[in-house]
Order: sequence, then structure tokens, then C-alpha cells
Amino acid sequence: MVGARIAAIGDRRTAAGAAGPRAERIDCGGATILPGLIDPHLHLFALAARHAHLDCADVADVDALLSEIAAHAATLPPGAWLRAEGGDETRLGRLPTAEELKRAAPANPVRLRHRSRHASVLSASGLARLPAGLEHVDGLVSGREDVVGAAVGPLDAGEIAAGLARTSHELAAFGVTTVADATPRRRAALAPVRRAMDAGTFAQRLFAMRPWNAPPWRGRERLQPGPVKIMVEETPAGLDPSPAVLARRIRAAAARGAQVAVHCVGVATLVAALDAFASLPARHRRRRHRLEHLAECPPPLVARIAALGLTVVTNPAFVYWRGDVYRRETDGAARAWLYRARSLVAAGVPVAAASDAPVVAADPWLGLIAARTRRTRDGATLAPGERVDAATALAFATTNAAASLHADRLGRLVPGAPADLIVVTPDPVDASATAARRTAVRLTMIDGRIAWRA
Repeated sequence: MVGARIAAIGDRRTAAGAAGPRAERIDCGGATILPGLIDPHLHLFALAARHAHLDCADVADVDALLSEIAAHAATLPPGAWLRAEGGDETRLGRLPTAEELKRAAPANPVRLRHRSRHASVLSASGLARLPAGLEHVDGLVSGREDVVGAAVGPLDAGEIAAGLARTSHELAAFGVTTVADATPRRRAALAPVRRAMDAGTFAQRLFAMRPWNAPPWRGRERLQPGPVKIMVEETPAGLDPSPAVLARRIRAAAARGAQVAVHCVGVATLVAALDAFASLPARHRRRRHRLEHLAECPPPLVARIAALGLTVVTNPAFVYWRGDVYRRETDGAARAWLYRARSLVAAGVPVAAASDAPVVAADPWLGLIAARTRRTRDGATLAPGERVDAATALAFATTNAAASLHADRLGRLVPGAPADLIVVTPDPVDASATAARRTAVRLTMIDGRIAWRA
């Protein structure tokens, strides 16, 4: 390695000749060197904000949740927002109501964000701070997280900076060297990350997704524009935006030369997205447009995804974290449609794996093991026909993830490529799934600099 680039791959003599006599030598002790892992879909600022919020992900029931909120409210000044994360009606039995949240924290407006991050429950005083007329059901506001977030307001700049530094360290310890922030933002909103990069406290490369109508912007070094992200919600009244509006937004973004990523969870969204991509001129379908999540995919649509040249950025870790819920809520035949992997690969669809953190943990190794085993948290198996082998799973987080970001020089160890690499034991390709779950990252290097060392 010379500077920030890989100079040579080979035996000791070859490497020494390419590096020169003054190069630093690192003895990896027989461990395996791999390309740095890439998470092509997570929510960076939400990860950075975790420690400033009340984490309710492991609370067992509503009574316990309300007690946690009451205790946390006692630490806040009157009138300050109480920010809580991880509301999950499956675990809690139900979500709390606006009045229950108000009684738990009478002096503070409360926002309890749903584990999906697409809805929030607000206390009565929290609802009073939202624009008049915003629809809710007992305090549950769905699909308007932009409005809710604007009412709650941003964290203090110092908290964000500390959170970004902490998140960068945690990601480096997992061996993650590149991420894509899947919360669409305009360039100005990325100022905290730029400052953290300049200060040396955020080490990863970042591809930042942007709204469909945002102007393009020029990247710099480790901060690059990512795909245009289009959110689609499936509501009782139909898709929001409607299929026609979705198609117009995809056409507008693609006509400007953008790569488009569509938030695609349900079948109705998938059908509308495929129709929209099919309507594009052939020259506009060459940007490796993406389907995010692809939670449900009926068999006939696999071939259509392949024919349109789309990339799927899926979430194998959801099989582990949420698979037991899926098994309870989905009948036997439809279970095989969930978070597909092997059938997509067999059809020629490029597949990348993402965590969607903090919806679930940012640990990429857990997701790669789930792609191989399809085992749930309780030990059941979900859609075993969608298992992939170890090498294919690793590609989901390296070469395929890089390609999903139009960053083909990342995710591989070749001369001239950026020196983003990790040192691990055991070799996750040769190890059994059980052994690979205990993969230990010994060293993470980004741009030729050591970002983490065990």
C-alpha cells in the first residue's frame, strides 16, 4: 500500500518491492484480510442521536414503558421534548396513547418513535405543537415523520458531533468502511458530517441520499452524493405518492442523470415501482436504479426485476431480528416471498445487504450470517430456499454494495483501489456459519489510515 491506495497484492517480496523500504509493516498473525464492509442503507444521524434518546427497544409492556418515560422526564427541564425510540406494538402488546404519554410526562411533550421509523406516537402536549389538522389515531402519526421531526427540532450541535464520532468508532469496530445515509437530505444538512470529517472524528466514506427534487451537488473525497431516494407509504387510501406521481418523480430524477432508490416494502409499491421503471427510456435505465428493502416479492416479479436491470438492497438481518414476527403474521406460501436473496441472485439481480440501522443493529456480520442461515432470533428458519453461500453473502456487503453506489473501486482488494480493508478471524468464507458469527475484527483501515484496532 502506498498512501491511500493499494500498491500490490502478493507474497512478502512483491509487497515489499511495491511499498518501498520506509513502509510500515503490520503483522496480521495469519488473520484474513478482506475489503472493508459497506452498508448501503442506514440512517446516520439517527444512529448518532441514539444516546440522546430514551431507548425503549427492550421494554416489555406499556406499563413498563410509561414508567421509563416518567423516570426520564424527571431528568429534563419543563417544556423540553422527551425523545424516545423503539416503540413496537408487537412486543408491547399495543402502543401507548397520547393521554397515557401526557400523564407519564405532564411537563414535557413526548415523541415515541416507532421501531420502523415511519411513524411516531406523541403525547397530547406533543400533538399540540404539530400543525393544525395533522391526522393521528390516539396520538399515532403515520407517514409524516418530516413534519413531526420539524416540530421536535434538531439536537444540539455538540450532541450530534459526539454522536457522529461515537457512531464512526462503532462502525469501524464492525469493519464498516463505507456507508450510505438513506434519509434523503439536501447538501446543507450534511454540514455536521463535513465538520466531523474535517476534525478527523468521522472516518467512513459517506454516500448521502437526497430528495427526488433536490439539486445535484459535487462530492469531495469521502463525502459523495448517493442515489435520489423516493419514499412510498402504503396507506388505507392507497399509495402515497400515487403510482402516477411516483412514476413522474422517477422520470424526473432519471432524466437528470440520477440513480433512483425507491423505498419498496409491500407488493403494491413494488408493482408501481416496476411499472414506473419500465416506462423509462432505455438510456435512463442504466443507472443501477435500486429497490430498497424489497420485503415482499411474489415469484412472477423476480424475473421482471431482473429484466429491468434493477439492484435490490435488502435487509437479511431482518430475518434474524423480525423473522419470528413475520412467521406469525404470514402464511406458509407467502413466507417464501420475504426478503429474498438466493432467488434474486439466481435470476441475475444484483443484491446488496444493508442494516437499515438503527431500525436494527448496525452489526453487518449478523446480517451476513442471516443471509446464509435464514435463522430467526428464536431459532426458527424463515424461507430456507433463500439461503446463499458464504462467498455470496460476503459479496452482498463488499462488491455488490459498492456497485449499488456506483463505487466499483470500493469493496475489493486490487492494486490501485482505495486502501479500505479489514483484518478478521476467522475467515468468514471458509468458516461455518456458527464460527463466522464470532468473526472478530482486529483492524480496520480507511484510506490507508487505521480507523480501529483491537
